[in-house]
Amino acid sequence: MSPISSIEVARARRSRRVLFVGNPTRYNDVSQWAMVRQWVALHGMEPIRELEGDVLCVIVTEDILDGRCSPKELAAVQRARALGVPCISVHDTTLIWQVTARVRARMGRPQVGASAAPHRGGA
Repeated sequence: MSPISSIEVARARRSRRVLFVGNPTRYNDVSQWAMVRQWVALHGMEPIRELEGDVLCVIVTEDILDGRCSPKELAAVQRARALGVPCISVHDTTLIWQVTARVRARMGRPQVGASAAPHRGGA
């Protein structure tokens, strides 16, 4: 396996894609899973289910953290960890907030070259 370049890590940290791995089964897990997915989408990030391309972080169920998962789920988590992508429990909302802070802040700023004031046509 080739070493991870700092460019790959930087690109992943700018990604707006959040990978969700696992299938919650307990009531608490199901409701928290839905709430976090909705929060991610409402903050302009893209919740995904397959590890393809750059990913900001991976949100996992408690079963995944405990090793109770399919080989495909295990492979996705291992690959993400090998790439240096944070894997976070769906219940660790503080860490989710911290990991996504930079992306959320960047999305709240006007784009370079974009006018902060509305264009007012006229002479």
